[in-house]
Amino acid sequence: MDIALQRGLAKRLVEYARQKSTALADDVLEVPIERYLDRNLWKREVDRLFKRLPIVACLASELPAPGTYFAQTIVGVPLLVTRDSQGTVNAFLNVCSHRGAKVAPEAECSAKANRFTCPYHAWTYDNTGKLIGVQDPALFGNVDRATHGLTRLQADERLGMVFVILTPGVTMNIDDYLSGISEYFGDHGDGLRFVGARTVKAGHWKLVVEGHMESYHFSQLHRTSIAPFMMSNCSASDKFGSHNLITFCAKSVVAMADTPEKDWRPIDDDHIQPQFHFFPGTLVTQFRDAMLVQMIRPGDTPETSTNRLALAAGANSHIDLDKLDYTAQLVEKEDYSLSHDIWQGMIAGARASLIFGKNELSAHHFHEILASRLND
Repeated sequence: MDIALQRGLAKRLVEYARQKSTALADDVLEVPIERYLDRNLWKREVDRLFKRLPIVACLASELPAPGTYFAQTIVGVPLLVTRDSQGTVNAFLNVCSHRGAKVAPEAECSAKANRFTCPYHAWTYDNTGKLIGVQDPALFGNVDRATHGLTRLQADERLGMVFVILTPGVTMNIDDYLSGISEYFGDHGDGLRFVGARTVKAGHWKLVVEGHMESYHFSQLHRTSIAPFMMSNCSASDKFGSHNLITFCAKSVVAMADTPEKDWRPIDDDHIQPQFHFFPGTLVTQFRDAMLVQMIRPGDTPETSTNRLALAAGANSHIDLDKLDYTAQLVEKEDYSLSHDIWQGMIAGARASLIFGKNELSAHHFHEILASRLND
């Protein structure tokens, strides 16, 4: 992020901290419990948001060179992402055009292969998706290889991440989708190396995303982990189309006011912690010479989801695999165990709605966009 933008965010947070305040909505927001429990609505969210909008499939640094690939099933869609000999990122359904088996083995992280051979009948594809081999072609019969390659999906490499649309034939201009958030994000994701990834289980995907959008809970839920050094109930909130920038701050941010603004390095000195929310479910936190990407995805049922946390860092970064492990364990133990409790409370019928305070502004924006995207 540009240093001038960092300083602007820091100035706002210093003022919030002095006033013991935060970014505020005009009023509280009530969201009906039915919007979480309605299975048909959940199916629409999966289909219209996660399958038909660009989502982050992996980090660009997970495909560091030609001949690397990444394969995982995301919201029930078997996905294969490759970097071909020209360095271009491609995305396909990981589905053989013969009888539908997966042609690339899935794993938590990327691997190397220029060719993919189906384990069922040995049909073979290159990393541009082209069908290059059919076993016993004389016995099998005529096959037009040009029309029997892997099914292509839209893929865009931006901001150190790979954005993919999981439905064949659905496309979207990536710049229109990003809605100007790239200008704030800057070149932070460029030149970073992939450190590692961890996947943790969680509750309903909306409950999980909401929990990442405010610091109101820091002093209670994270009282022995985050709260000792992070400011509770103090954050800035900025909208970029469907997306949001939620900037948290350390308690040390107040001391910045005693130093000349020209000397401020808010991210490098760990005074502020910008977190970008790419709608619907990706969260990217910027650190000095590193970024943590959290890919929240609905599970097989409404009450389940996963979060794939992936870390990229510079060669001399102070952020390493220990930080990734700590964060994954923290959110799983403290945040996501609570998401299961909330789900139990909702199905018990204790209340008809959840309440979001004025101080939970980013969650207001999230639900506004949800309603808009599902009703357009």
